[in-house]
Amino acid sequence: MLVVVKPSDSPFIQAQVKWLEEEFVKRGLKNQWFFTSGCFETDVITIQQKLADVETVIAVGGDGTLHLVVNALVNSTAALAVLPAGTGNDFVRQFGYSEQQWRALVFSESFRLLDLGKINQRFFINVAGIGFNAAVVKDMNTFQIRHKLSYIFAGIKHLFGFKHTSTHDPSLMRVFANGQFFAAGLKVAPSARVDNGKLLMLHFKAEFLLSRLWSFLLVLVRQHEKSSHLEVSELVEYKISEPDLLIEADGEMIGETPAVVKVCPGVLKMRL
Repeated sequence: MLVVVKPSDSPFIQAQVKWLEEEFVKRGLKNQWFFTSGCFETDVITIQQKLADVETVIAVGGDGTLHLVVNALVNSTAALAVLPAGTGNDFVRQFGYSEQQWRALVFSESFRLLDLGKINQRFFINVAGIGFNAAVVKDMNTFQIRHKLSYIFAGIKHLFGFKHTSTHDPSLMRVFANGQFFAAGLKVAPSARVDNGKLLMLHFKAEFLLSRLWSFLLVLVRQHEKSSHLEVSELVEYKISEPDLLIEADGEMIGETPAVVKVCPGVLKMRL
């Protein structure tokens, strides 16, 4: 087994690491540890180099750690196991599992084949976005301390300053969802499924401040799917030709448009 951990003083991460150490000794299992450096490209290569004869890679952390690990696991036969220990844990939230269930799955042989999204050359497991949410994520990455309300605070701030998705499109944002939750618990895509071979695109078309505020409020109370400012569609591929728009994926800034977004069906083996 290979354990991937983001170095942190977080009591949640420390608790999961301690539990794993005890379980490895109790079960007499060989394992490797890899502590991430914060350099995405380097970490992906290092993880891939460690995958020989590894059947399970355990991601200890939040959505950012998952994002890193799935990009390393594509084209691998290793399965992903998760010990949630992040701020939001948005991807795993949709399964409704307890900590005890996630821990049991680490040593299970059961798995499901899940889809991944891909935007240009980067894979994502949960949600990617262009426009408003990418601007919010970029701002959040400057925070010294992030908590579950960080997205809401940053979002309200940007509602008043965000211009448009593009010069040709005055809408608020496009969200491409493989999973259902983002922003530490906001259920943005209730209809998304992780294994149906499609992504859900949510196009928030709110152009003016009042409609933006209303759309944001509806997301907070999980009523946005009823809004006339939202267009929802399923897709297998979508192209954005407009240049210089920020892109985020799984809460990580990954570049700018133009971009091609597509689904990659059944490419991730996950302990579920």
